[in-house]
Amino acid sequence: MHASQSSLVDLRAAFDGAERVVFLTGAGMSTESRIPDFRSPTGLYAGGVNEDVFDIDVFRSRPEVFYEFAHRFLDTVRRARPNAGHRAMAALARRPGKRVDVITQNIDTLHQDAGSPLVHPVHGTLATSHCVRCDVRVPTSDLWPAIEAGTVPRHHCGGVFKPDIVFFGEPLPEVAFDAAEYAVRRADLLVIAGTSLAVYPAAGLPQGRPRACRLVVINRSPTPLDQEAELIFRDSIGDVLSAAVAEVGV
Repeated sequence: MHASQSSLVDLRAAFDGAERVVFLTGAGMSTESRIPDFRSPTGLYAGGVNEDVFDIDVFRSRPEVFYEFAHRFLDTVRRARPNAGHRAMAALARRPGKRVDVITQNIDTLHQDAGSPLVHPVHGTLATSHCVRCDVRVPTSDLWPAIEAGTVPRHHCGGVFKPDIVFFGEPLPEVAFDAAEYAVRRADLLVIAGTSLAVYPAAGLPQGRPRACRLVVINRSPTPLDQEAELIFRDSIGDVLSAAVAEVGV
């Protein structure tokens, strides 16, 4: 299904009339920047990556399991660049009179790199890492020489560095999740972009939106909220948003 001209007009009108826009983004947002997802039929898990690489107990006992994977995967993330969808969200945020919050389940920093000012990474971020022994925090980019050399990065205290992403068995970052809930509760337009809403608790965030909040879904596959959405697009997020945002507020 391709976006019709009428549906794009409706989306432009929705953006134009909204003061508080919230985007909830998932893996489909990043795949358009050529970062592979995890759970799709062509994702990393289907390709043989074991879920143990993101198990916190495995990391604590054998951090080399994660860093053997990271040696390959994190370079892909590091080289990725924001796509048209990321840039459109940032452009919308620059419009006068609009507050645009981006709640992302992705661990990359592409929303921030594109210039979105209010990004809430509810599954953590690869931007920083911390020492599991002394808790000192550093930019993950500082650890690249060790990761590229195929070793486990360590602080001089002897502790292992762990990226600030949420592993299985860890709680979500409280500050980011609280900010996400706050944004949804005050939204007048919520856009689901690139997520099938299968991973909780992030998938439950849209349920906190006000009754008057309008709902839009941009996702290749169906989501549990499709029946509640005013507009549904099965197209590229970048194509839809770049077309819809281009004329907003001009």
